[in-house]
Amino acid sequence: MSSAPSSVPDHRRFNHTIRYQQQLLADLPEHARTAIDAGCGEGLAARTLARAGLTVTGIDADEPSIERARAQESEGITYVVGDIFATDLEAADVVYSGALLHHMDIDAGLERLKSWVAPGGRLCVVGAARATWRDLYREMGASIADKAFALVKGSWQHGSPTVWPPPHTYREVQQAAMRVLPGAEYKSRLLWRYTIVWDRPSDA
Repeated sequence: MSSAPSSVPDHRRFNHTIRYQQQLLADLPEHARTAIDAGCGEGLAARTLARAGLTVTGIDADEPSIERARAQESEGITYVVGDIFATDLEAADVVYSGALLHHMDIDAGLERLKSWVAPGGRLCVVGAARATWRDLYREMGASIADKAFALVKGSWQHGSPTVWPPPHTYREVQQAAMRVLPGAEYKSRLLWRYTIVWDRPSDA
């Protein structure tokens, strides 16, 4: 993978994950001061969080991705090359994960992200899920519409390692979220994506 940063400015980058990332990160707890971007890639979400005034730690196991992140705007951000299961980080008010959990056991990944959320903090996840026959008509229709939309808006391709197709179905992800994150808001989204938002109680 190239270590050169993307020449596309952040506001012009767009793909299925970024669409939902923008929605989740536009609604953060008012008290939030610190954040973790888990599986940060070249740092788009980390930069979004930093621009919102948060002090951010971005972590990714792919060193070339971290090199690209460090080569871009990085004020207020510390980048770490490391495996999320082998790296200890201080708990943060916001923990974000985009397109990470399908690289690992879903329960273990959610447990690790949960452990980084400070009391009163929020976990925001955008993930990729595999469609089953129940989802195919919806996904096929959305894919056709998305291709037309991409002709107008374009689609930015990141250079980080990928896993496709996702190993977990929408239902499997939802069940894992309910097991690990009681009270979480899970939503099946279009184009093989889902979102999870979970608020840790302030006394937990």
